[in-house]
Amino acid sequence: IPFSFSFSFFIEYHCTVINSPTPLYFETHRCADENAPWLLFVHGAGGSTRTWRKQIEPCQSAFHVLLIDMPGHGNSREVTLNDLHYDFEWIANKIWQVVDLLRIQVINIAGVSLGSIIAMQMLHNRPQQVKAVVFAGPIVGLNLKLRLLARSGLTLAKVVGFQTFYAVTARLALPRKNHQKSREIFVRESKFLSDAEYRKWTSMYGKCLDRTLQLLFNTAPKVPMLLLVGTQDHLFMKPAIDYSKRFQSIQLTLVERCGHLVSLEKSEVFNGHLIDFLQKSNAPQVVI
Repeated sequence: IPFSFSFSFFIEYHCTVINSPTPLYFETHRCADENAPWLLFVHGAGGSTRTWRKQIEPCQSAFHVLLIDMPGHGNSREVTLNDLHYDFEWIANKIWQVVDLLRIQVINIAGVSLGSIIAMQMLHNRPQQVKAVVFAGPIVGLNLKLRLLARSGLTLAKVVGFQTFYAVTARLALPRKNHQKSREIFVRESKFLSDAEYRKWTSMYGKCLDRTLQLLFNTAPKVPMLLLVGTQDHLFMKPAIDYSKRFQSIQLTLVERCGHLVSLEKSEVFNGHLIDFLQKSNAPQVVI
């Protein structure tokens, strides 16, 4: 079956795609239980709602699932053409607009890679509306190598081309043979981004990434947090471990033989930990 046909069939019959004047594209996948809590997935740079396909069915049994394409990504690539610059707070507020449109009062958030920063910015903006957060391959701090890459990224991308720059950084972050499939998925999805979008995102990394990380990850999170980190995530594992040691409220799980994109490479492991953690976090508190 051609991919385009099978994907269209899946969307039509297995989820609700809502067309609305919202600035970002989104999908809802409703749980049979109308009173189930909501779970929002925030993809990483170069990703889209399609990178969460392995999470929909397992999570839909316990949660109403909300998927969103970030500005310039997937089906949102046309809606922010006139916005010349991005920053993390602006993107977080764009996602909150979708949550408000759906009249969701409280939501759980799961993010992967750069999506963890967006999710933390959402929590920072509206802590009273977030119940719990789960991050796969979170970016909570930068080592010297990453600081140099973030600051020089725009210049380097202009020289080698934005598509090439993304492919190189994907190879750097996911170098092993068992990372190949998840690496290919993200490189494939990134091809939907225009050079203008690459320029806006890359510029944001150099200008405000480090400052945003210090703002969001230097204090204890205000809600329950689970970090799922691959033991082969050579760029981001140590900062995540150090962060979890600083604050007792953070739960850290290391996933063996896994790289940066835990939700793709070890989807069943990720799904199991995600659902178990969120169900416990959303359970009514018993007062004795």
